[in-house]
Amino acid sequence: MNTSTKLSISAAATRGKILDAALIVLADRGYSAAGVQEIINKSQTSKGSFYFHFPSKEKMVSALVDQLSLKLVKRVQKAIQQQPTAIDRLTIGIEVLVDSFSRRRKIAQILVLNVMGHGQSLDRKFLPLWQRFADLIQTELDAAIQEKQIPPLDSSLVAQIWLGALHQVIVKWLVTGEPNRLTEATSALQTILLRGIGADITKLPKPV
Repeated sequence: MNTSTKLSISAAATRGKILDAALIVLADRGYSAAGVQEIINKSQTSKGSFYFHFPSKEKMVSALVDQLSLKLVKRVQKAIQQQPTAIDRLTIGIEVLVDSFSRRRKIAQILVLNVMGHGQSLDRKFLPLWQRFADLIQTELDAAIQEKQIPPLDSSLVAQIWLGALHQVIVKWLVTGEPNRLTEATSALQTILLRGIGADITKLPKPV
């Protein structure tokens, strides 16, 4: 391994340590109270290393949102790709998304609650995340219409409504602790959302 490769690996490891520490600090304190120095201390790096990778706290948070959201989207996509019908994919997609946030509360704190509302440029970073999910939902809704599993509808609008419902349930859980486990809401969400588009909920797939 040459020197250049070693330096590249070392830099990537340092960047990863900073983002790992930022996830914890941001989830615990929120965007405004999260200090760069605290993130540096927790990551056991240096101020020079931090600013080498991230020109500002906002840029660092943007990178963290990109990393977390991409992993989440890929997890949902992987889980639904083997499902035989559009309704099956929508059903499992809801389950996996809720389960992912339930298992990773700190990630939910960042992606849903603690960072939004701290500047327009930062808020824009969340648009691609939610748009990815909106596009995924809309694609499967359109497929369900094509497969005659549901009647024709405005799939773009319905996708946004679904996201709003999911977002609200997750926010309530983060703020109030209800339900005790987020996954307790999965079945009701699946039933309400799918019944709302005219799907046959008697033939839903088993949980993954």
